[in-house]
Amino acid sequence: MKRKQALVPDYYQEFHCIGGECEESCCIGWKISVDEVSLRRYQACQHEVLTPMFREALIENQDAQTRTKENAAAMKCSEDGRCSFLQADNLCSIHRHLGGETLSDTCATYPRYVNLFGGQLEYSLGISCPEAARKVLLHPEPIGFELIAVDPDLERRGFISRRFPQQSNGDPAQMAILNDLRGLVIGLLQFRELSLGARLMVLGFLLEDVDKVTSSAKFKQASELLPVLQGYSHFVSNPANVEAQFAQINGDLARKIQTIGNVLVQFLAERATPRMRECLIAASSGLLAGETEKPVADADLLGRYSAAYRQYYAPYFQDKGYILENYLVNQVLTRLFPFAIGNYLDLYRELVCNLAIVQVLLVGMAAHEQGLSDERVVQLLQSFARKTNHNPAYLEKLLLAIGATGQGKFVDVMWLLKEA
Repeated sequence: MKRKQALVPDYYQEFHCIGGECEESCCIGWKISVDEVSLRRYQACQHEVLTPMFREALIENQDAQTRTKENAAAMKCSEDGRCSFLQADNLCSIHRHLGGETLSDTCATYPRYVNLFGGQLEYSLGISCPEAARKVLLHPEPIGFELIAVDPDLERRGFISRRFPQQSNGDPAQMAILNDLRGLVIGLLQFRELSLGARLMVLGFLLEDVDKVTSSAKFKQASELLPVLQGYSHFVSNPANVEAQFAQINGDLARKIQTIGNVLVQFLAERATPRMRECLIAASSGLLAGETEKPVADADLLGRYSAAYRQYYAPYFQDKGYILENYLVNQVLTRLFPFAIGNYLDLYRELVCNLAIVQVLLVGMAAHEQGLSDERVVQLLQSFARKTNHNPAYLEKLLLAIGATGQGKFVDVMWLLKEA
């Protein structure tokens, strides 16, 4: 089915790959999959420079159980993770000799997400790319949306990152209601009369009510959600009352730092990219002050954290709160939140935990550097997204690390939103 228009965030068309100027090339450090069509093209290529390289550097997937049309082969990489086709100037030799239209789907589409929600095509940008991260995060106004003509190259490739529902476009009337839910989620995250923590609290309450309806044995169609959606349109009409409700949630800073420290040690710090490692070292230095033998949540550490939060973190985000807002909204867009992966509760847990992780790291970095800058904040969020957003095992590992598996209530992770 050909589609004429795609829905995009208003910064989407501003993005252009900066090639060899990129601080963290997508051609280094990742497995680079090759789709079936591109594999056959490369195998048939007759080019004096590229043909011998294709013979040497294309690793065909011979496993019938894992081979798909998107994962027919992979590019061979050097010991330091560089793709065999990446030149010394950090530009692609395939692109140079054959043109961008001959790139594999993975290389041609990244960092773009091509999602399908019902019958609506959606394009967005993944912030694991440094240049895309700048476009997404450093956007002071609430993110808006517009319709544009479909990208002919993306359309020709038929590439879809995520789709909901999986089997068909779904009933348009019912999909419209589910899309209203997505609109409400984004509206809550962008409701700047509330603190970010209070917005996520309200989002948790909303998803909990939605989950009660959709998990009922009597649930038949999305129109049953309309009373819930209408109720939340009025829920935030008194921001002061919402903030007072958020204030009643008990925080536990020592537990928060301990929990996030466990996540970092268990799997996030492992094989971190140089850009993320730089952030982790700065955060560790700022919070531990070289005292690595002491318990991770001792009184001195808590004092350093609270002081850095008060002196550096809070003043910076008083004017730059839109950066974290944009991070959360982008997670909703790229992942078709809360529909495409897992269940509502686990996806909400991930959203809250990810925010808590980057906040703790930013406070530590601020303590080390005695302040924060747009460049450093983007660096952390970009490198964190590169580590987490492309790892299918991340959510399961995160839930195990925080001890939040199985049944529970959405409020169970809200304490992570508090700084005291």
